[in-house]
Amino acid sequence: MKQRITAALICFCILFSFCACDQIEQPSDTGTIAVTTEATLAPFTVQAVSEEVRIRVAAAGDNIPHDSVIETARTDATGGSEYNFSEIYAGIADIIGGADIAFVNQESPVGGAELGISGYPNFNAPREMVEELIEIGFDVFNIANNHMLDKGEKGYGNTIEYFNSLPVTMIGGYTKSDYDEIRIVEEQGVKIAFLSYTTLVNAGHKNDLSASSRYIVPYADTADITRQVGLAKAQADAVIVSFHWGTENEFGVTAEQQKYAKLCADLGVDVVLGHHSHVVGGVEYLTGESGNKTLVAYSLGNLCSTMLYAKNMVGEILSFDIVKSADGVITIENAQVDPVVSHYKTDTSKKDNQNLHVRYASRVYLMRNYTEALANEHGSQNWGAFTFADLKKYITDNTSSEFLPMYMQ
Repeated sequence: MKQRITAALICFCILFSFCACDQIEQPSDTGTIAVTTEATLAPFTVQAVSEEVRIRVAAAGDNIPHDSVIETARTDATGGSEYNFSEIYAGIADIIGGADIAFVNQESPVGGAELGISGYPNFNAPREMVEELIEIGFDVFNIANNHMLDKGEKGYGNTIEYFNSLPVTMIGGYTKSDYDEIRIVEEQGVKIAFLSYTTLVNAGHKNDLSASSRYIVPYADTADITRQVGLAKAQADAVIVSFHWGTENEFGVTAEQQKYAKLCADLGVDVVLGHHSHVVGGVEYLTGESGNKTLVAYSLGNLCSTMLYAKNMVGEILSFDIVKSADGVITIENAQVDPVVSHYKTDTSKKDNQNLHVRYASRVYLMRNYTEALANEHGSQNWGAFTFADLKKYITDNTSSEFLPMYMQ
């Protein structure tokens, strides 16, 4: 744009100099000399030219504050700090920081230390965990998941208030009065709406919100989804929907997932981001009833966890471009997964509060930076032997080659 304006100014100056050669001096009524021109300059304007806009989005799966993840952050802390999560997430900082918009499912309340910081089964993450995720570049946080009421109504309300105090966009946590207020992120002049739904909360907490509560759980419901997608499309250029769905530890897609994915495609949603199963699921484009294409990731797996088994150790960061053409058409392009590995070590001489071997030194790696040596020392080997090739196979068996990076082909 700067080059076009500069060229226009040069032309203007040349034209003005030509006109000046035709100037005629005439006497004025006051005896002074007035300068006029015989040539009349045509009005000059710089035409704005619409251009394609391309926005890179990175989406990660379940970020789980297991006790061993929290203890790792406590062990890594120095200088009087209670927690330091920077080393845990250092391995993904570049890919998240390089995106224009980065999404993550925060699989826990962040209800404040007064409610007790805790891991499984009733999570409550330290605020320092979220602060580090923001530091490396995450700016859209989903909190609608089966653990969202682990600290009851108070924990849910505190989590909403906390995220609303941060310079990020939180989805999945709502009051009844603001449930239909669409959360929109604007990037480079493009408005992107984010919606969020969960198909469940844990059985022990499903009644934690009374009928009179000011809060609402955004359960997946055809009527709500249809209404809110309509509101979102009226206010934004693109729509992304987050779903906490599926069956834990199962790679297959359920009928419920298929139902809601097809609904979103038919409604014209651009991208569906799925999580909950703690293993990776398929990625595909669905065709909506209007012929539109909807990118669907059924499960992004785990971003960070210290679960026990090899299949839970791998997840995916899904990256894609939201492209707005010069004439305003939105397309989703260049979708690709970057596999990640949740790594930890195990001390078999000690037991934790679940009577399991103590897990420690939690780290998240991009699979492209992971090694056979790291796989061999992974603490999960204590619950079943595996190789680095086995970890890769979880990705290649469950993700179409269309979306795999070259080194995974």
